[in-house]
This record gives sequence, C-alpha cells and structure tokens, in this order.
Amino acid sequence: MKRIIRFLAKLYPSGWRKRYGAEFDALLEDATPSARDAFDVFCGGFKMQMTTWSVRRITLAFSVAGILVATAVSFAVPVHYHSQAVFTATPADESTRRLLDNLERSVVSRESLAAVIQKHNLYPRDHARMSLDDVIDKMQRHIRFYPMPLASPLNRDALTFAVQFDYSDPQAAQQVNEELASRFMEGMNIAPQLNSHSTLRLPEPPSLPITAVAPNRTQFAAVGLFAGLLAGITLVVLVRSRRGTTVGNG
Repeated sequence: MKRIIRFLAKLYPSGWRKRYGAEFDALLEDATPSARDAFDVFCGGFKMQMTTWSVRRITLAFSVAGILVATAVSFAVPVHYHSQAVFTATPADESTRRLLDNLERSVVSRESLAAVIQKHNLYPRDHARMSLDDVIDKMQRHIRFYPMPLASPLNRDALTFAVQFDYSDPQAAQQVNEELASRFMEGMNIAPQLNSHSTLRLPEPPSLPITAVAPNRTQFAAVGLFAGLLAGITLVVLVRSRRGTTVGNG
C-alpha cells in the first residue's frame, strides 16, 4: 500500500512535492496506510491539480481521457456485420405487396426462425442462458425488410426490397441470409396464386460483409471527446466557484 501511495503522491504539483515531499515520506514510513488513505491521497492530489491547472490544460486532459475511455468501451461492444439480399418483385401492384407481406410474416415466424437458429447454431452464448423464445425475439430484431430505390426510374412496374440480417460473424450472417432468401423464394413458388400473377427474382446472392457496421469507433471517440470536454469545463466552473465562495467567506 505504501508503494501505491507514493505513486499517487506524484499527482501533487511539483512545488508541493519539493516543499513537503520529504516530510510526507517520513510520515508514510512510520504509518500503516489503508485503502482509505490511498483514496484520500488521490483525491487531495486531484483537487490540487484542478486548482493549479489552467482551463485549457484541464479540458484537454478530460477530453483525452474521454476519448480513451470511449475507445476502450467501443472494443467491449460486440461487433456486428450486415448481410443484404436484394429482391425484385413484379408487377408493382397491391396484390403483390400483400403477398410479399404474407411471405415476410412466414419467413420471420417463430417456427421458421427456430429452425434457422438450430440449423446454424446461432447465438450460442445467449442460448446457454436464455430461453429459445428470447433468442428468437433477439433474432427478429436483427432482421430488417426495407424498400430499395429502383435501379432504373423507367422500371416502375417492379418492387425492389432488401432483406438484411445482422450478426457478429460475417460468414454466418451471409449463410443465414441465404437461408432467409431461400425461404422467400420457396414460399413464392409454392403459392399457386402467385405463379400466374407475380414473380420474384434474386439477381445476386446475399452479400458477404467485409467490414463491421458496428461499433462505429469514430462515433464513440467523438462522444467521448464531447463528454470529456463537457466534464472538464463543468469541473473548472465548480472548482472556481467553490474557491470564490471560500475566499468570500474568509
């Protein structure tokens, strides 16, 4: 504990250490310090630095600390990859939209996703501590269906939409999205009313994601910079207002 306190004493300004350093070391040699003593030394050094540092130095220190903490947190956040499959359905009428909505509900039904989870051994850690229903709920949140802009403005008789799956492993994300796309195509083929009216095409297989979409470490660093800057300015205001109050009372 004495070694830790000696290290924490370096937080004190150099002028204080030159004047009281020898006396502090002598007191420390004769004492049996505790963790509370180490905390008090840390707090004393921190407060003294805050009263002697300039505004620029304090805000710079807190900004750097904010960036470092935010970056460390970003590495603890699970990595995510998006695999995307783009479909084209014709004709672009209300009947086709209703049928696609039915297919979507079928593909993301609990029975369908339970089979996909078991087949690809998805979310193994979650599966070890959660029920299958909870894992299915999580997977449903990681699947998105959204419209895409037309490749050509002249082709207005087509509906273009994407199916996106978000997962921590890029190859698994692609494999699962291939499974979802396959179930879409199978559902279209077994619906008799669609064979004579609508067609569904998947021009390219689902994408294999190369780079992670989350976490965005640049955003984490930006948030850490802002938070550190705000904390530094707030601390400067509080310390100086407290000093002003103390002087006024004296």
